Amino acid sequence: MKKVMGLLCLIFLVCILTFPIYGDYIKVSRSANIYADPDKNTTVLERASDGDKLSLIYEGTQINGYYPVITSTGRSGWIYRTLVRRYRGIIPKKAPEFKPANPLADTTLHLTSEQKSHAVQHLRLGKPQAVYERAREGYVLAQDARLKIPVWVQYELNSEDIRGPADRSDDFRPDTSIPYGARAELSDYRGSGFDRGHMAPAADMKRSQKVMSESFLLSNMAPQVGIGFNRHIWAELEAAVRGWVEQRGQLTIIIGPVFAVQENQVKYGVIGDNHVAVPSHFYKIIADTSNPEKVEALAFMLPNETLPGRHYSEFLISIDEIEKATGLDFLSALSSDVQESVESQKAAQVW
Repeated sequence: MKKVMGLLCLIFLVCILTFPIYGDYIKVSRSANIYADPDKNTTVLERASDGDKLSLIYEGTQINGYYPVITSTGRSGWIYRTLVRRYRGIIPKKAPEFKPANPLADTTLHLTSEQKSHAVQHLRLGKPQAVYERAREGYVLAQDARLKIPVWVQYELNSEDIRGPADRSDDFRPDTSIPYGARAELSDYRGSGFDRGHMAPAADMKRSQKVMSESFLLSNMAPQVGIGFNRHIWAELEAAVRGWVEQRGQLTIIIGPVFAVQENQVKYGVIGDNHVAVPSHFYKIIADTSNPEKVEALAFMLPNETLPGRHYSEFLISIDEIEKATGLDFLSALSSDVQESVESQKAAQVW
């Protein structure tokens, strides 16, 4: 046994003196020592914490149940197999955190002292309110006071969210944080022939009963054709997004209405006494920033009509096309180079 151990250690030393062969990686499941040799009685090089990720070397070949790894300080060491979990490929890079100082601030507005004095003078009686932005635990939205529907709803969704404990609440109600006359009411949808279509779907809002309930505010709704759209192809796309979240861990989703230009005019129908606008189309953007060097996105724009036998993949377009149709600027926290690369490309296929 000693001869075998000696031979294995000799092979290991020869490998160290030549070059390491990187293989898969491991994730530490609970705190563990990293040893100089595949033996707990040897020198402890450092302590790995729960959640640490370490690159495997020498194709991850075990000796005495120990994995060969590169430590956080760049040294070669050994960690016992029962304290870790092995994964394929290289260690994924952590996505950058895009956190503007004030996410709801108008980043295009930079007033000088002189301009501020002009604003104070001209807006002495108040500033007309046209868009109501609301930040909730499950999503953030901007509702247009004239349209009475959100122009965009955006949220980050991870696999834990969609496995949450909340049950569907069906407590549809007006968003009373928005003034009467600038919002939709339940009576607007009654007898209209349109569904109260969620922008942020209830099935994505299972984190808690509070988050679920907030998804039923009418500020998160827009009139959608029911049979053949909201209850079929649109619901199928929503379910597909949840499947992609399960696969990828976390995604950012942006949804909203489109009003198509027809004969150089924008025309749309309305429902109810408050004239809630009926969009011609709806868009959905799904962005994956888990690899900051390869941001990926899918973009869809579906007509708000019955679409029998159609599949959502038929409606893939580029983000640039949605920006042109809506006048909105998406993914603005990304660098201009990344935005241009991601937004100009139409995905060849869905994930």
